[in-house]
Amino acid sequence: MRLSTALGLAPDIVLRNADHAAESQYFQQIALSLLQYTPCLAFFDAHTLVLEVSASLRLFHGPRGLWRRVIGTLNALNVQARLAMAPSACGASLLAWQTQSRRRRVLRACSLRRRLDPLAVSLLPATKSHTEWLHGIGCETLEQLRQLPRKGLQQRSKPALVHDLDAAYGAVDEHFQWFEAPIHFTQRHELSHHIERTQAVHHAAARLIEQLCGWLQTQHAAVSTLRFNLHHEKGRHAQDPTELILKLSQAAWQPNDFLIVLGEQLHRFSLNAPVIAIELNVCAVEPRPGLSQSLFPEPTTCASHERRLLDLLCARLGAARVLHAEPYSDYRPEQANCWVPAHALPPSGLTRRATSGQTRLATHGALPLMSSQVRPFWLLPAPLALQTRDNRPVYQGASLRLIQGPERIETGWWGESAHEARDYFVAQDLGCARYWVYRQREVPQAHWFLHGLFA
Repeated sequence: MRLSTALGLAPDIVLRNADHAAESQYFQQIALSLLQYTPCLAFFDAHTLVLEVSASLRLFHGPRGLWRRVIGTLNALNVQARLAMAPSACGASLLAWQTQSRRRRVLRACSLRRRLDPLAVSLLPATKSHTEWLHGIGCETLEQLRQLPRKGLQQRSKPALVHDLDAAYGAVDEHFQWFEAPIHFTQRHELSHHIERTQAVHHAAARLIEQLCGWLQTQHAAVSTLRFNLHHEKGRHAQDPTELILKLSQAAWQPNDFLIVLGEQLHRFSLNAPVIAIELNVCAVEPRPGLSQSLFPEPTTCASHERRLLDLLCARLGAARVLHAEPYSDYRPEQANCWVPAHALPPSGLTRRATSGQTRLATHGALPLMSSQVRPFWLLPAPLALQTRDNRPVYQGASLRLIQGPERIETGWWGESAHEARDYFVAQDLGCARYWVYRQREVPQAHWFLHGLFA
């Protein structure tokens, strides 16, 4: 439109100069996000992307499932786009002008022909320079254009017109230069306004995560650590970018695996200054595990769900508050029962701290005096010294009765903590609560200690 026409229709319109570089970068970001649905993606024209999805329909549960997934990705990117699906790329671009979404989704060539015939001939890009001539001869729809003599049409127009017409109906093959993703992933999203709330940070970071997942699909890779840099204003009060690190216990490549944990982590995150841009860097990628071909569910599937739950708990409560037991080859309970952050996975068998020499000494250093050992679930952080009454341990003013034991532990003479000689018993009070107590051996004055509690 002319400037005067635009101002007459919308007096409050904001006019800006076209930024072709920013527009090209914007389409590059959209293309990168859509790569998670197919590696065959190309630029059909300056404002149209074409995706070859015939091999992706089964993976995403059919045309409707794929349609909904693509719309969800575009909504996450805040992109106002119009989708169409057809056996040909040119036909899909023409169907995109339909106002009803049902009429923009076609799978068979015969259905495509019925949908294209009533469309205006001016929608075909190659007819722009011949619009007046075509209207002069009464040709207003694609069906009427297709019924014209081909030789006469080729003589009075450009060869591209006939080729585009055949391509729209799927009569000729279409060739594209497919989009190639960069080797390394580093993306920056410039914000149109300053962000002061973490909820807005999550919305902006979702755009970058969608692009990351598309890039991971092309690399057949997964990632477990994301590094976000939140850039602030420059000038007199300039600050260094705020770093936000998202760590997963298991490498992932689906957007929801990152977004759920990121949302929980941002609840505990505070911004020191308004954010003007967000940058996402990938620290390292890992090979993606292959899908199981077994008929029955694999045990790793349940483990993957457990990992996601641990990631969610760590983001909500903090990694220091979500722990798992890491056994150590030592007969001393306070040494054998160690708790480490849930992200530190225990290896199979002995832990990294246990060497073969330590294992051998620990095996020969224990002298159990009972066949069935009973251990409590809860251990105290440090053994609690108990008073003695009539040669019986006393806890909270009540004498404890020994009902099982002893379990003799005599070990640690090679270590820095010196030799330990203990006799462990299961004790019970008048309320039938049970405790795990031990008495020192080989010392001048033997004392009783409370070491654990039974449920």
